[in-house]
Amino acid sequence: MLLVKTSVKPSKIHGLGLFADEKIPKGTVVWEFDPKFDLVFSEKEVGKMSEIEQNLIHKFAYFSKRLRKYVYCADGTRFMNHSNTPNTDSVNFSNKQENCDVANKDIEAGEEITVNYRDIDAYDEKSKEPYLNG
Repeated sequence: MLLVKTSVKPSKIHGLGLFADEKIPKGTVVWEFDPKFDLVFSEKEVGKMSEIEQNLIHKFAYFSKRLRKYVYCADGTRFMNHSNTPNTDSVNFSNKQENCDVANKDIEAGEEITVNYRDIDAYDEKSKEPYLNG
């Protein structure tokens, strides 16, 4: 669940992106897993879904390295775009069920919030295709 004020807008990186609506100081937890807002599906459950549902999961969810399941965020988090130089890091807090996204620098209001997909998604981690954006 997002813990900062954000909005979804057209992105220069890809399609829609998640943008800060307030200044987010370095070290702020931007997102943390909340089972009330973040849905979790096993690979078997996804395999039983309709084609439309599977496409939604494959486009907007990530396969958690920690949970070994798909995580679909019901809020704007699903619009966070990839960057090879993201302004958030996926941080493993031992007392949390899933990693949290923490600002690794001050993020200004109006700035797009980004993450390195390969740090959070077990399937992207194995991809040999380079990401074209910065």
